[in-house]
Amino acid sequence: MIRLKCSRCGYETSTSRDLVCPVCGSLMHPIHGFEWRIIREYRGIWRYKYMLPKTRSHLTLGEASTPLISSEKIMHETVFFKDEGRNPTGSFRDRAAALIVSDALDMKAKRIVLASDGNMGASVAAYSARAGIPVTIYVPSWTDSEKIMLMKAFGANVLIRDKSLDELLRDAEKRARKEKIYNASSTYNALSIEGLKTIAIEIVLDLGRSPSEIILPLGSGLTLLSIYHGFTEMLKYGVTTRIPKLIGVETCGNPLYSSKLGIASKCGEEPLPGLSYHKPVICDEVLDIIQRHGEVVVVSKREVLEAARKLAREEGLFVEPSSAVALAGALKIGLNDYSVIILTGHGLKGPSAYSEKTRERSTILFPGSTKHMIIELLRENPGLTGYSVWKKLGLKITPQAVYQHLHELVEKGYLRIDSRGGVKKYYLNEEFLSKIGRK
Repeated sequence: MIRLKCSRCGYETSTSRDLVCPVCGSLMHPIHGFEWRIIREYRGIWRYKYMLPKTRSHLTLGEASTPLISSEKIMHETVFFKDEGRNPTGSFRDRAAALIVSDALDMKAKRIVLASDGNMGASVAAYSARAGIPVTIYVPSWTDSEKIMLMKAFGANVLIRDKSLDELLRDAEKRARKEKIYNASSTYNALSIEGLKTIAIEIVLDLGRSPSEIILPLGSGLTLLSIYHGFTEMLKYGVTTRIPKLIGVETCGNPLYSSKLGIASKCGEEPLPGLSYHKPVICDEVLDIIQRHGEVVVVSKREVLEAARKLAREEGLFVEPSSAVALAGALKIGLNDYSVIILTGHGLKGPSAYSEKTRERSTILFPGSTKHMIIELLRENPGLTGYSVWKKLGLKITPQAVYQHLHELVEKGYLRIDSRGGVKKYYLNEEFLSKIGRK
């Protein structure tokens, strides 16, 4: 049975997997040994089992061992892409899910619950299907429809809510405590860090050394924290001699850490799906790591989409927009030799970067009958939530299909969102109203 211990006050537990200590608020870490021993005949993350917390179950779908690919055109040949889109469900989260769901099996969990805006939900759903454990996933209404489709394909019970991801993470945690359900939310489960640290292990294995820099999408900061943890362990046990500079990239639509460091102000852009957090529970720890070992770079959505297209057309690597954030940051600041750009997810998880926008919105005001009905509904009833739009439409389509239509209408400039009070409400844009005429 895995035991966790607080890094500051020493509090220990074997019944909870909480990432944050209930006594002093510091980080909890699994108590386990560390032996630099790779079992190459094992599959998945379990080839690193001597560096991971001990579990009886070893679930795998063939995750990890993703390639480190030299940049032939965009950067230079001593800069490498770590392509995490090669994982079973198309994202780096499979590493964490393999360990977390194995632990849930060991703990004889009857159900798993989590909140996710996409990749972690899809990963846990896949591994839970493998384990035969039912899973419930709370997702915000703006989640990519492709990711919701994956969760449902794996049999998950998906609950779509008009709330922020931070709120849904708290909702999942409350439910887990009340009903004694296993919580697999990435920023609430301490084993997430252990699964994701295997990225750092593989980089050192493939390069034969620590890289000079690692640049990655920042989001909640969990991946940066996990990679830092991996390097501190390898440093402690003499596997490597240094911790690389860790560069987190944010968009100006959600400048969480850069704002705290006083280097950016929020622009008028919507946050990218997969990177939208307000106050993660690990915020203070991540901020401390950045101040000691790294920096934050801020990019625009335009720069992200350009980076995604450039990566596909010049390097043959297809990634989702939230993953292309890392390359956008690298292009902005440049990288030293033996640096690594982490590409967190496959392009089919969020293909909007590759769809062409119409040049004139007024050419085709209503590209489909459902969108036309939504426009008319909101003209008559401004300020509806996404769920209310779905109910009032009365069509035989799923709620997530309606949310996808709303997301596209916002992107095209037909609608705007008001999130005051913590609930998303939809209105017609003033500019669009003037084009179609007020009623």
